[in-house]
Amino acid sequence: MKTKVKIKVCGMNEEANIKEIASLEPDFLGFIFYENSKRNFTLDELPSLNRAIKKVGVFVNESINIILKKVKNYHLDYIQLHGNEDESYCLDLINQLNHNQLNTKIVKSFLIDDDFTFGQVNKFQFLDGFLFDTKGKFPGGNGTQFDWKILKKYEASVPYFLSGGIGLDQLDAVKHFLKQPEAKYCFAIDVNSKFELYYGIKDKSKLEQFKQKLYEI
Repeated sequence: MKTKVKIKVCGMNEEANIKEIASLEPDFLGFIFYENSKRNFTLDELPSLNRAIKKVGVFVNESINIILKKVKNYHLDYIQLHGNEDESYCLDLINQLNHNQLNTKIVKSFLIDDDFTFGQVNKFQFLDGFLFDTKGKFPGGNGTQFDWKILKKYEASVPYFLSGGIGLDQLDAVKHFLKQPEAKYCFAIDVNSKFELYYGIKDKSKLEQFKQKLYEI
């Protein structure tokens, strides 16, 4: 088993629940800054978190100025671009981060369906990471899984997050996938809707079970 794979819990938006899930010590907590999302994060500040937990801000076709404000206000460690941002936009964002002396990393999301090709991914290899999610009705959190076999065609060496409808029912499949050659650069497992009690509110007991069983040999 690839025990070094990390866990990201995305779509958090309620203070008490954030603290509760943070007690499980996931590697990443994701906060969606997108008004059209049912998991839109609107708190003025984040509760105090263990510094080992990286804070990820998720943005969809957002202006760079607003992203910079969110990075500063919430001390974000990662920016996750979950829209149609192109290479020029990403390079501009990098320049602005550097200008503001911000060490925030950038992850670009790609929504996968049967027509997906990795040519579009290769143009973004200057970024810190990718996230592969299922293309659906919404930019994310659709609760559906894409065919991971397509990742056999992934030829880049950029680390990636695996997302898209992953829940307790997929644990065996996840553990099997992590043994495959195409999982070499799988950096983290991203979970969201399959662990929700309600939009943005996560089930601690289910996440605890997922984490425990994921790392079982």
